[in-house]
Amino acid sequence: MLEFEKIVFVTDTDESTGPLAAALAEHYLPLEKVDIDSRGLMVTFPAPMNPKTVAVASSKGIEIDHETTQISDEDFGQDTLVLVLDETKKQRIYDDFEKAANVYTLTEYIDEAGSITNPDGGDLSDYAQMYDLLDETIKKLTDKLKSYKFKND
Repeated sequence: MLEFEKIVFVTDTDESTGPLAAALAEHYLPLEKVDIDSRGLMVTFPAPMNPKTVAVASSKGIEIDHETTQISDEDFGQDTLVLVLDETKKQRIYDDFEKAANVYTLTEYIDEAGSITNPDGGDLSDYAQMYDLLDETIKKLTDKLKSYKFKND
């Protein structure tokens, strides 16, 4: 069993990098009993994914069927890992949610520096670069999660 039963990726709008991170994590953890999803900090109504993100993911064999969802207090718990893609969102979560726990930046959790930014408004090649960086980072994340499981089985 993994250290966490649920993993939630949090971005501003839940339309691009967060759902892609969740889809990649599911891809690399197919046999694990972990609930993986994404949420947004500023979702006023359900919306579809960014079509450029969907197109790039699809070209790499990753299908994403996701509708944006606002984060809420119910998304936190001791068995939940909450991963944001930049430091400002981490602090905002701790400021805005009383039940916030286990919140890390994605790179911080894998002992690296930096942020993964949304290429919002960029061209398809910008989204492809974001995909490649996120794919590499999610592989490191899932390796870390699997190593915890291996140590504790």
